[in-house]
Amino acid sequence: MKLKRWLSAGALILGSFATLASCHADNGRHGKRLHQATKNEDAQPIIWIGDFNNFDDAVALMLIAKDPRYTLELAVVEDSFNTVAHGANTVYNILEWLGNNDTKVIRGAYFATEEVAYGANGKASSAPVNDDNAVTGRDDYQLPNSSDFSTGTWNLERRNAMGINLYGQYVPGPWRDNGSTLYGTDHLIPRAKQEHYRYQGNNGVSFNFELAEDIILETLDKLEQRPVVFNTGKLTTLARVLGKANEEQLAKIDRVIMMGGGFENYEPFTENHQAACFGDKSRNLGGNIFSHPSFGCDSDFSTHQEFNILLDPLSAQWAFNALSENDIETYLVPTNSTDMAKVQGSTIEALAKRRATPEACYTSKLLSSIREFEGGDFQGNGDFAMDAVIRLWDIIAALVLLEPETLEMDLVAGFIEVDQLNAGLADSMTPYDPISFDPTVGKTTFAENGEGLELNVVMGINHDAARTAMIERLRDRFNSARKGSRCRL
Repeated sequence: MKLKRWLSAGALILGSFATLASCHADNGRHGKRLHQATKNEDAQPIIWIGDFNNFDDAVALMLIAKDPRYTLELAVVEDSFNTVAHGANTVYNILEWLGNNDTKVIRGAYFATEEVAYGANGKASSAPVNDDNAVTGRDDYQLPNSSDFSTGTWNLERRNAMGINLYGQYVPGPWRDNGSTLYGTDHLIPRAKQEHYRYQGNNGVSFNFELAEDIILETLDKLEQRPVVFNTGKLTTLARVLGKANEEQLAKIDRVIMMGGGFENYEPFTENHQAACFGDKSRNLGGNIFSHPSFGCDSDFSTHQEFNILLDPLSAQWAFNALSENDIETYLVPTNSTDMAKVQGSTIEALAKRRATPEACYTSKLLSSIREFEGGDFQGNGDFAMDAVIRLWDIIAALVLLEPETLEMDLVAGFIEVDQLNAGLADSMTPYDPISFDPTVGKTTFAENGEGLELNVVMGINHDAARTAMIERLRDRFNSARKGSRCRL
């Protein structure tokens, strides 16, 4: 059953909103003291699970780091189309730059919901990771992929754990390479100096493992305030947390906000909508994998698939079910909200206007680099060429947390189904082919019935308001960085 409703004013806002208008004095401006952001005494903790491997992750992190109402207690870095090390260092650098100096950063889980021998964190040891099944007698579950270098097939995540990047099968090389350097701008973010803000893992060898979900559950136990769980990557680690948590730990979760999925027959994925792709717009039905014009949008491949759900559809289904069954308030931000949330050319200019903060100047340069990489504007409309594929994905999810009232969110409540991998495909002689691969694996739809609380799907937002909120928050001098990029004249 689907229940459509408009979010009433302030429905998600918790605690008082401290104005972002004043400039906090920095007593250590000329000394060796690290800049420390000002946070409210009752600032709500956040446990953030994401991959932190692209421009939207970086900007979303800046937005949340600046807000005095929230403190980032734990950042969990999932595998994605670049390495965990890259994602972790992006987190470290941005957080210290913006005065958030106490966040613990860990590696996400390797496997889905079952208990496994291999976990997440620890110092490297000498023995290399092999490709034995994580659970003896049980096949690893993940999307299939092409054969390994010699003898058989590898599990998608486990192979990536060895330092071999397989996510490039879903992300074209130029995007992957540019994402790894934030489009050639990551050197403009000052490097973190604290020793605990330096990532030592992901060296292609095994770890003395401590399971990511255990660290998250320990964090839940020690927190006095109920945290927000913010998930902007695949749902592997979240599913494991929900599967192992006891009733008291589940009750500690205030709410969950996640970015993922896409639903056809809702805007903009309706037949007559002027959607992002060229060609037959009715064929782009909620996905964001290979939906760039250079791939040809009349192709069936991945038209229904969103990246975060596609990478681990089993964990996604498990997490959605567990959230409903445990009555945890949840907001899912799908591509329906983000697909028309595009960065315009005027956004670059607005961020760089006089008296811009270092983080606003940096973001302006970051977006300029994306624009240059993609070759300018389409059709003279003032929007990025990246309009065809790049969105404010995780940035919108951050604004759902920070400014739900401003976004004028259109919510649809219901239970969610995720299409799973066809067992026959996994067992075939060619278990993965990037052209003929089943395009509905990872597809999200609404289920007629379910147990527990319906999840809230953010099916639409005010995109102009979202862009404006992003710009104003990055330019606000409260909790701004004390050094960094200067805007070009």
